Amino acid sequence: MVVASMMSTPTSAQENVRLVEQDIKAGLLYNFLRYTHWPATQSNATIDVCIYGADPFDGRLRPMAGRTVNQRVISIREVHSSADARSCAMIFINAQERAAWPRLRAELARRSVLTVSDYEGFARAGGMLEFTRVRNRVGVLINLDAATAADLEVQDRLLRLATIVSSDSR
Repeated sequence: MVVASMMSTPTSAQENVRLVEQDIKAGLLYNFLRYTHWPATQSNATIDVCIYGADPFDGRLRPMAGRTVNQRVISIREVHSSADARSCAMIFINAQERAAWPRLRAELARRSVLTVSDYEGFARAGGMLEFTRVRNRVGVLINLDAATAADLEVQDRLLRLATIVSSDSR
């Protein structure tokens, strides 16, 4: 039913819905930073938020740059290799980069990097946070086991926003 209503909507209205959705996701990314604790060994003055691939937010994350969260200054940057991703505190994997996720996941194993994406199946494939759409609303799935394995502590406030899932065992 949702798909049918979206298909009958004029293109400009569909674009407006997508823009609002990206604004919501950008705000949620900030909250993910607020409600996640990294190990004390990562006490850098900055917290690097990275986008793997093209920026699906059309610059909506830029206003976060320079703001402070948990006494750390946020920096925003794009990365295009798994080696560059290792220095990120949080990384958003563009859905167009889905094929790169297994390699990126292996590169980030045992690193305290919060992984986020919006392609279906990301959390069950070992990602930590996945944006979903439920009844025209943005939802969040969390793979708590993946976050714990990365030595990240997720606060209850974030857990209340999300539905907990497990990795598929394949």
